[in-house]
Amino acid sequence: MKKVLKFILSIFSFLYLIVAVFAVVCLLKRNDFGYPQFNNKTLIVIDETDGYYEKGDLVILAKPDNKDVNTNDAVFFYETEFKKNTVGIGTITEKEIINENEVTYHVAGTSFSSEYLIGKVSGSVKYPFIGKILSVLTSKWGFFFVVIIPFFILFMIELFAIYTELKYGSKKKK
Repeated sequence: MKKVLKFILSIFSFLYLIVAVFAVVCLLKRNDFGYPQFNNKTLIVIDETDGYYEKGDLVILAKPDNKDVNTNDAVFFYETEFKKNTVGIGTITEKEIINENEVTYHVAGTSFSSEYLIGKVSGSVKYPFIGKILSVLTSKWGFFFVVIIPFFILFMIELFAIYTELKYGSKKKK
């Protein structure tokens, strides 16, 4: 029975370590807009329920080339207003080519540069509910209580074990 419990505890510890490392990586790999980005893939947590996405969904988007984005494509894009970055979803009504590297997209009364384009809805991958977990893990208080405090407790337990070994372990040798 002890072996089974030890095995279950080791699996739980390993999974917890993976989640903690992933949370740290997501916090360290934020782009200029404050969202986790790995190469050309961006992780977006959906804040509001709409037709296809539910609140708390995690959406992974790959940034397409400008030539692959056309009018009538539904896209995710960054909106910056009053130094606050949010994500918008809309359908491109017009595509204005400035030069080979720069395109301006028009979406329902808003215009944005290709620099603000995150990805196309058609190329997105959706994970239900995972976004809620990621948003808790990457928030200040969530990270503190879920990652920092448990690691601090484990650190203190190890310090206590070292202290008791140094204090009482040497008496056994005499």
